[in-house]
Amino acid sequence: MTFSLSGAAQPTAVLEQLALQAIRAQNYAVAAELYQQAVAQGDATAAAYSNLAALELQSNRIEAAAALLEHALRLAPNNAEAWLNLGTAQHALGRSAKAVESFRQAASLKPTMAKAYANLGHALQAIHDLPGALQAYSQALSLQPLYPEVLSARGVALRKQGHINESIASLQQAINQRSPYPEALNNLGLSLQEAGQLEEALNCFEQALALTPEHPEILSNLGLALMEQGRIDQAKTCFQQALNYNPLYPEAHRHLAYCVHGRDDAEPEQAARACLEELQDHPKAYHLSFCIGKYQLDRLDPGAAEWFCKANRMRAEQFDSSWSLPNVNDLLQQNETLLQQQAAHSNQSSPTSTKPRLIFIVGLPRSGSTLVETILSQNSRLIDLGEVAYLNQAMTGAENLEAVRQHYRSSIENRSDYSADAEACSDKFLYNFAYAPLLAAAFPDCRILHVYRNPMDNLWSTFTNHFATGNEWTYNLDHSVAFYHFYRQMMAAHEEQMPGKIYHLNYDQLTRQPEQVIPGLIEHCGFNWDEAYLHPERGRRQIHTASVVQARAPINSHSVGRWQHYRELLQPYADQLEALGYDTAIEPIA
Repeated sequence: MTFSLSGAAQPTAVLEQLALQAIRAQNYAVAAELYQQAVAQGDATAAAYSNLAALELQSNRIEAAAALLEHALRLAPNNAEAWLNLGTAQHALGRSAKAVESFRQAASLKPTMAKAYANLGHALQAIHDLPGALQAYSQALSLQPLYPEVLSARGVALRKQGHINESIASLQQAINQRSPYPEALNNLGLSLQEAGQLEEALNCFEQALALTPEHPEILSNLGLALMEQGRIDQAKTCFQQALNYNPLYPEAHRHLAYCVHGRDDAEPEQAARACLEELQDHPKAYHLSFCIGKYQLDRLDPGAAEWFCKANRMRAEQFDSSWSLPNVNDLLQQNETLLQQQAAHSNQSSPTSTKPRLIFIVGLPRSGSTLVETILSQNSRLIDLGEVAYLNQAMTGAENLEAVRQHYRSSIENRSDYSADAEACSDKFLYNFAYAPLLAAAFPDCRILHVYRNPMDNLWSTFTNHFATGNEWTYNLDHSVAFYHFYRQMMAAHEEQMPGKIYHLNYDQLTRQPEQVIPGLIEHCGFNWDEAYLHPERGRRQIHTASVVQARAPINSHSVGRWQHYRELLQPYADQLEALGYDTAIEPIA
């Protein structure tokens, strides 16, 4: 079959008909040219704009496709498929909030379109509306119960909400419906990793790579899992392979920076800079600014401050509308309400002892909590829960403290690594500091360890690190000062309410005098002494946080006072803290 492309101008209807014939013949380049001629004549149908947009999407010309679909919808606003495709284009362009509205239009016009609800869920995840995403996925599954992509995406959303067991179940269901399914295997690996099942997670990543050996994201995730095991060289190789396959992969550049010191090898930093040249306006370019800043921070280069400011400005622009400072009085009242309900039902009081004993590590991110958790994990009978939101989940909808206690215990006992014979469980969900009185009342024999450090070192460390979810206050130094004040107000109120119940551990003293500080910590936790507590770097526990490389090194005080190298940027915020009554000077060794 031949198609006319030249000669005298043909009527628009003829051009559109020829374009459809070209599509049926899979001659997409000719079809696109014919549609372009039709559109240029000014009287093309909405279908012509929609079909040309579909061809543009197929050629990855997403911006052009979005413009064509908007024109198509001005001509035919009740076309559900056009709204669906417009949302797809907007989501691909990083305009997920607009995509949400487009997908909702598609679903309202065609309520039986499962894909509209599925894509709506994806867009809502992208703007961090996890409850909305899960509701959209439920609607999609009610229309198409065995929808593998939705089962996989729902598993991701459940993991982000902290519902790890449900996440694993959803992802396993997705894999059962479609095999092989490397993307779901990758997501299952991430959920198993979150659940502390690192060997199973590694197995999932390896299975996924066997199916797609050149997949940069899976290689990067395998690298992160290897880092948790302390296999830094192997992790570095994974990140390098990921970048070989996709040099424009911002996250892999940032992950590689954890494995390379900025003084030792200039090539990774040069590669990150080259990537940033290509992706300056990309919504994920902030990963590269964090990465370059980290290399310069390794060298104590003053230029690091500028890179971290650039990275955090981008993150703040993305999150400013979704963050507000918690209210101290509201949280204290929430504590008091549950405590009063407990007192009113004193005959239902919590048991005086809990086995295994619970150890809650609280404070701010980057306060030294990972080091403390790693020290404690030298006890082979400790279950290391990591940073789990069990308490938040238990408090959701709970009418009394006993319900919180039972839900929390159930979450622990449902873990694959749970053992009733364990001596203790450590929970490092740091923001539990807000609910310390509830912890003490629900679990009377628990230990609450408050880890703190020099406030400016703490805030500088949070400012120089990327956090995948939450912690939006860290991306703005004024917000950081405000949040620090909120946190200290909460801790002061708790100390006044239950003096002596919280064990306050100074990270600066710990790192400079470990032989004097660690024995007291171990005694407070009720553990028998072992010299291994002085050498946590020899342990093999998995570490989930950005502190993974530091925690693999012998205890040292290299980070104490580091903020002073960047006084030009940071002094105004130190002055704010001083005005609020917080000492920013480096404490002398006791």
